[in-house]
Amino acid sequence: MKYELIIFDCDGVLVDSERLVNRITAAFFSERGLPVEADALRAMFKGKTMADVARWAETATQPPLNADWFYELGIATAQGFQRELQPVEGVRPVLDLLTARGGKLCVASQSPPARLMLSLTVTGLDVFFGGHAYSAAQVARPKPAPDLFLHAARRMGASPERCAVVEDSRSGVLAARAAGMTVYGYAADEAPDTLTEAGAIVFESMAQLPHLLCAG
Repeated sequence: MKYELIIFDCDGVLVDSERLVNRITAAFFSERGLPVEADALRAMFKGKTMADVARWAETATQPPLNADWFYELGIATAQGFQRELQPVEGVRPVLDLLTARGGKLCVASQSPPARLMLSLTVTGLDVFFGGHAYSAAQVARPKPAPDLFLHAARRMGASPERCAVVEDSRSGVLAARAAGMTVYGYAADEAPDTLTEAGAIVFESMAQLPHLLCAG
């Protein structure tokens, strides 16, 4: 295989979580006096961190939410994941194929570590990564800074220029490019032009990915 390491984003790339999370979060805030639509949350926070959501919530709610709100949202999200979270369509056969080819794989996500591990475990995708799942909480700066991808490459013993990243957000593409890595942009739930302009090689079906990784 051309690459030493293939780094997958999690939300929207491995697990079909983004619309689910936005729906849960919109219901959570609406019940607490801050009406917001799931699509509006997606537009504001796709590719961002939970810290970005927290900063928004703490300035948008009047009066401020009680001190336990962040914990309560985490519980609501975990319960929703356990009930409904599924792998992204077609990603499991891709991971099977890459593993069979001897590819070295890991995950690098904006999600907090507990949510990241829950996502992988609930969907059964954890078996492909051998515990090699890295969170933005482990580095100084989240995406679009390159820190997380460089951290993942160091931990996996790979040279950045020999790494491929699979992302679905503009901030993730920019982070991978800043790290000196080749990035493939999954455009099933994102405008292809947004990913192309950020520097990704765009694809719209997971079935395309193995060929791109071998030919890229």
